[in-house]
Amino acid sequence: MEITNVKIFRARQNGPVLAYANVILDNKFIIRGITLLEKDDKRFISMPSRRVRNGERHFRDTAHPLNQEVRKELTDAVFDAYEEFLKSEE
Repeated sequence: MEITNVKIFRARQNGPVLAYANVILDNKFIIRGITLLEKDDKRFISMPSRRVRNGERHFRDTAHPLNQEVRKELTDAVFDAYEEFLKSEE
């Protein structure tokens, strides 16, 4: 699997949400709505999710990496694109 494109979108609110991202894999598959977060000086991504039926505060990811290696690769690519996005806005 190759991450072929990452598009960053500015968050509309302040707080832990830094931005949002869409990621294209192998020029064939897109994951929309990845959230970039920073909390307690730690950056991480949150995958797109939906509320579980009959669950008041329970959500389930609709797409997610199957192992830590892929999660790290995806997280690194998204935050690299975010840093480039910030530079382009200066």
